[in-house]
Amino acid sequence: MGRLYILDRACVLCSLGTSPGKIKVNSQHKLYIQGKLKVIDADKLIEPNFISCKRSPDQPACTPKLKKWQLTSRKVTMGEKKFVMNDSTIECTYGGLIKIQDSLQRTQGAGSNSKIIEQLSDTVPLVPHKQPANKWQ
Repeated sequence: MGRLYILDRACVLCSLGTSPGKIKVNSQHKLYIQGKLKVIDADKLIEPNFISCKRSPDQPACTPKLKKWQLTSRKVTMGEKKFVMNDSTIECTYGGLIKIQDSLQRTQGAGSNSKIIEQLSDTVPLVPHKQPANKWQ
């Protein structure tokens, strides 16, 4: 399987934490995939915070202080911003390493077609997409 984009509310886990959290997109509101916002390297808000941290001075609650995302998208960008991918990681100033547990992106297609779709998603230029209006609200 190829690399997957990380979507809003994807599950993350810290190596020093005791429970998972969810990454929240708060830096852009234009680029969607499968109806959810894509996480970019400026997104560093985790909700809820990890329940506890083995090294945080705020024990038992932990408010992570995140550094810079590593292993972000190589080819596809939004201006100078890069996309967070399923193998991306980010360090916390307390020493923890945060990894993606579930990207929330689901591959489409079957067999060899799904491989083609995954490869295209990292090479096709992105076009901003508006969230469709819900006429039933």
